[in-house]
Amino acid sequence: MRLIIVGVGKVGATLVEKLSKEDHDLVVVDKDSEEIETLVNKFDVRGVCGSGCEREVLLKAEADKADFFIACTNRDELNILCCMLAKNLGTKHTIARVREPEYFTEIDYMSKELGIDFMFNPEYRTAQEIAQVLKFPFAVSIESFAGGRVMMMELKIASDNPIVGKKVMDIAKDFNAKVLFSMVERDDEVFIPKGDFVIMAGDKLRITAEDKDLALFCKKLHVYKQRSRSVFIVGGGKVGYYLAKELLASGVGVKIIDRSEDRCDELKDSLRKATVLCGDGTDPEVLDEEGFKSSDACVALTAQDESNVIIGLYASSLGIKKVIAKVDSSTVADMVSDFGLDSVIAPRNVIANHILRFVRAFQSGSGRGISTLYKLHEEVEALEFNVSEDFPGLNVPIKELKLKDNCLFCGIVRDKEFIIPTGDVCFRCGDKVLVVTTDMTVNDLNQLLK
Repeated sequence: MRLIIVGVGKVGATLVEKLSKEDHDLVVVDKDSEEIETLVNKFDVRGVCGSGCEREVLLKAEADKADFFIACTNRDELNILCCMLAKNLGTKHTIARVREPEYFTEIDYMSKELGIDFMFNPEYRTAQEIAQVLKFPFAVSIESFAGGRVMMMELKIASDNPIVGKKVMDIAKDFNAKVLFSMVERDDEVFIPKGDFVIMAGDKLRITAEDKDLALFCKKLHVYKQRSRSVFIVGGGKVGYYLAKELLASGVGVKIIDRSEDRCDELKDSLRKATVLCGDGTDPEVLDEEGFKSSDACVALTAQDESNVIIGLYASSLGIKKVIAKVDSSTVADMVSDFGLDSVIAPRNVIANHILRFVRAFQSGSGRGISTLYKLHEEVEALEFNVSEDFPGLNVPIKELKLKDNCLFCGIVRDKEFIIPTGDVCFRCGDKVLVVTTDMTVNDLNQLLK
């Protein structure tokens, strides 16, 4: 497919990195010639230097022949204009980054009236991901599928965890748990586990189940934590604003601190139920004075990765139950895993997942395309598909299907029922199927069959 990406900041560069691995014809457009040259040399992409709202530049990038046009500069109005121009030139599908709350509240209307196929807000999506983790504080991360019916939880296994040394096929039986082990990350290796796979201390597990069954399983493992009811947010930027709004709507108490007086005044006007504090959230004395220690959870959302890590480590040292830090740098994120921080989230990766899903869904015109996609690891994806009436594996027991290597059916949602796939289970038309695979080219359910 032909894709054009306008704007190569953090989000744009991440999209180039992800999409370049999927054998697309990629063109990057930006005014910064050095950034363009860096991406062209690093990835198999073409570069055009110039503004994405200039007709000549778009024609040079071949917007008239593009399947997708993704505008992700740091200016909402520019992104919207670029998409409108590209659509007018003949681009099939357009995607615009829209960050400002006043625009985002009208996103459905704007998409329809302006002819933009998909608008995304990295800060809002990041806030949603964080809010999800705060509902399940015993998890490192959590992804939802089938409209929230099924969860995939990441859990790090300590040496005293009762499942250490047990085979995957024995755990569900021994603990009477309706769960499925979808992926195991051990040191630098990733496994899609079979029944005889043995869990070891230090493993990072991906476990799939309904939310109530995940909670029950974690209680049996003695790692369960109550849902966060009071959250201290350090950093009142866009992510902090969206997160506070999301938490307040669900009845969670919120304190939010920012060093800018003007920003605090804005937050007080828009978040009337929150406690808004003006001060330096990186100063332990300031945090102590504001009752930081008594919070159930801390979310560090300043503009600096290093500050977020330090705040997170300080919160952990105080015994705060759930700690989440926003870290954009992949280098810092890799280092943080050794520090003992609870959860780390990167906005650029969050939005890359959403756009990858959107692009992949349009690669399949069969109705079996991807409806949800999460990158669990650089080598592993979790995908959700709808089973259509022309799927060759319809009404055939899973044990009789000839499946490709390194793929695992992790769950089936049929009407309101969650089914853990076993060899005797058959797929029916209308089922929602969750799959974990190492094949990064899959965009159709049929592709899982040999």
